[in-house]
Amino acid sequence: MGESSDTDLLAARKLLMEGLRITPLGGPEQAWLEYGLGNTLVNLFQRAGGENQLSDALDHARRSVSCAGNDQRLAALCRAGLASTLGTRFRVHGDAAVLAEAVSHAEWSATTAGDTQLGHRFAYILAELLATRYDASGSLDDLHRAIELLRGAGESRDYIMAPRTGNAFRGTLGSLLRRLYLRTRDGAVLDEAIRVLKEEVGDDDSRADPVSLSLLGNALLTRYQSFGGRGDLLRAVDLQMKTLNARRAGDWQLASGHNNAGNALASAWRETGDDQFGTAAVAHYRTALALTSQNAPERASRAYNLGSTLQARSVVAGGDELIKEAVSAYRDAVGHGLDSSPEWALAAARRWGQWAVARECWEEACEAYGGGLEAGRGLFRTQLLREDKETWLADSQGMPSEAAYALVRTGRWKEAVEVLETGRSMLLSEVLEADRTGLHQLADSDHAELVDRYRATTAALNRAMRDGASPVALRRLRGAVDGAIADIRLVEGFERFLTPPDFAEICRAVRQGAILVYLAAAERAGVAVTVDHTGRITAVELPSLTTAAVERRVGVVMKTRRSLVLQAGAWKGALDAVTRWAWLTIVSPVLPILDEAEDLIIVPSGKLTLLPLHAAWRPLPDLPGARHYLLDERTVRYVPNARALEFTQRTAAGTHGDRVLVAADPQPSSRPAIAYTRTEAAWARRWFAHSEVLRGDKATPEAVASALSRNQVHHFICHGRSDTDSPLDSALVLADDRELTLRAILSMRLGHPGAGGGARLTVLAACDTDQPGTPLPDEVVSLPTGLIQAGVAGVIAAQWAVRSETMSLLTARFYQLWRSEGREPALALRLAQRWMRDTTNAEKIRDLTPALTPSRDDEDLEELVRSLRLRDPHARSATHPADWAALSFHGS
Repeated sequence: MGESSDTDLLAARKLLMEGLRITPLGGPEQAWLEYGLGNTLVNLFQRAGGENQLSDALDHARRSVSCAGNDQRLAALCRAGLASTLGTRFRVHGDAAVLAEAVSHAEWSATTAGDTQLGHRFAYILAELLATRYDASGSLDDLHRAIELLRGAGESRDYIMAPRTGNAFRGTLGSLLRRLYLRTRDGAVLDEAIRVLKEEVGDDDSRADPVSLSLLGNALLTRYQSFGGRGDLLRAVDLQMKTLNARRAGDWQLASGHNNAGNALASAWRETGDDQFGTAAVAHYRTALALTSQNAPERASRAYNLGSTLQARSVVAGGDELIKEAVSAYRDAVGHGLDSSPEWALAAARRWGQWAVARECWEEACEAYGGGLEAGRGLFRTQLLREDKETWLADSQGMPSEAAYALVRTGRWKEAVEVLETGRSMLLSEVLEADRTGLHQLADSDHAELVDRYRATTAALNRAMRDGASPVALRRLRGAVDGAIADIRLVEGFERFLTPPDFAEICRAVRQGAILVYLAAAERAGVAVTVDHTGRITAVELPSLTTAAVERRVGVVMKTRRSLVLQAGAWKGALDAVTRWAWLTIVSPVLPILDEAEDLIIVPSGKLTLLPLHAAWRPLPDLPGARHYLLDERTVRYVPNARALEFTQRTAAGTHGDRVLVAADPQPSSRPAIAYTRTEAAWARRWFAHSEVLRGDKATPEAVASALSRNQVHHFICHGRSDTDSPLDSALVLADDRELTLRAILSMRLGHPGAGGGARLTVLAACDTDQPGTPLPDEVVSLPTGLIQAGVAGVIAAQWAVRSETMSLLTARFYQLWRSEGREPALALRLAQRWMRDTTNAEKIRDLTPALTPSRDDEDLEELVRSLRLRDPHARSATHPADWAALSFHGS
């Protein structure tokens, strides 16, 4: 706008107020004047501030709507104006009810106006409001919807909305695409954002809209931060300073301008080392924070920016005052973020906690990570879709481990256990909690009104979180939810409804003779914390168990696994190195605190889930070349957390495994043929009174899914497909190469009423069935845990491919030990693996032969023993862990 802009706005306000004095009340003429006056006052507020002008604008906007009557076109215009004014008020005060009303008016206006020029304008207003709600809640659905609205309206050139650039739609679209990139890290999205914004700015900065200049500066800075390039950085600094110089005192976006300038200058300081840039960045951040109200959603992000820059400056310049101010800024970011911007609370807590650990300020680190964990739980609770939950959980990965390490350093072992328990596998715990409480049963009882109140208060809280409610409003709504939960807990059988797992619950999950071991790798070092059935806790620091060290070992395992068929020697060497490191780093320091517990139940955090810890080994000094494995002295089981352990133990105790489903050799298939499928199927059937076999073209996903609920034991002899980047798409490959995906397995409810009461065991004799997703390892989103969620007590799965004959021998001996000798499944697997490793061919024949008598007239059953008779009777052909350690046991 030109220099006379303020004068023009003041003149317009005067004329519109005069018009209202002479216009009849209640008609369309008043509606037009009220609408125009409301917009004028909003523009004056945005240029010069003044709370009274914003309040008056809102009053006029509301009166315009009430005067519009039945004129749909006028009503749409007035409601869009009201929506825009409400959006401005929300950005200043952060009241959730205001934003919810704004979105409602904008949606009505956009729908009513349809595919017209006014409709495009209203779509723009709605998109801005949805983007504002995304900032407050983090729902990707709001962001995607806003982007699509702007793409649809972007071809409309609207000179009234953007007289200098001709297209405000595209400027906002570029901004939202940048925000989407920050969530998805899709480089193509960022490139599109920069292209769109460059088109808006054009070749002459002096003629460009300051808002577009700032948006382009933000996008270029983001590209520099992601991919480097000093040209992008210096251009971003130039654009932000030009934008800031164009703003005036009182401009409602002045705080945002100072924050954007601080971002660019801080990056320039880190790039160039020029202290002038750093000093200027801190000054702009301080000003931005001073201009930001206590309840504004942006406060958390601006406090984070100040804290992180002061932290970096303190490293260079030293001085307690800089450290003290930085800590205060981080504390501000976490505190305000918990109520209004949890994602920024999460980011600030992580950065603050890492810094506190580096300074060995352990209590401070505990405070920081505690806030981060609370923010992560809040984000998780407010997301409705699993995909959105996973997005936020990805941001909080590793924080429970970091918090546990800090807590152990302060001697707070019990809190470390609780942090690891509650921070591990939230998605799985959510499902098990729903199964345990049975809320649907309460809804069908005389207490249905309690369920209705709980659902209503939870929905209100979720809406308020999404809409960015004020801290006062959120505290009131949380109190209402807590009250509803407390009343449900008064009902018999629901005393534990939605209680977070406490230490007493963890202890109840540990049976006598077992010990629960939480393993966590952190940036500085790792920890092991154990709990036995008496509640005794012990902890030990693991100095070499750093996040970086685990990442390196997992990288080696993942890389060599992919080529193990062609380069078996490289795979065996990598496996030897990683499992030896696991003994030195984890097992050796942990063994002294395990006492005599025979049953070792491991809760591995992060990417430790990808390592075969049961195969960790040390050399035997008295026997050159001989090894002693962890599996030689303990039965090793893996569980996501203690809550899952308790769930699987209850399922196992209540399930009789007398029926087996065998899905074998699905055909047709483009995959390599699997040998010994009929033999392995025969050995799986051997010990059960009732068996259901789906072989060849009968092994379809539909048939297998249906048969799962009819049988308590499942044995799969097929190919598996692990998708570590998108673990919900990991699958068992069945007939016609069709897949039974983890996504489908998660939808099954084998343990629900009417579905058979759960299953005792699933054996996945297929490669790549024990590979959790690498983007979200703390959720162990994998086939074994998917089956646990579906209601299976125990799962045996393979971390890598082994020869078909070896797999058949292992499973044959396993079933013999479990079904004939009465060993518990986890112990039976351990003994079968040692038997596979240690016995000669002759000894294997000796041990398996009793299963063939009395004669069952089963050629398939006898084939496995006949194949062994053709080999050297004294040979031991499976001594390396690559041959016997692939299988792991999950659950009970």
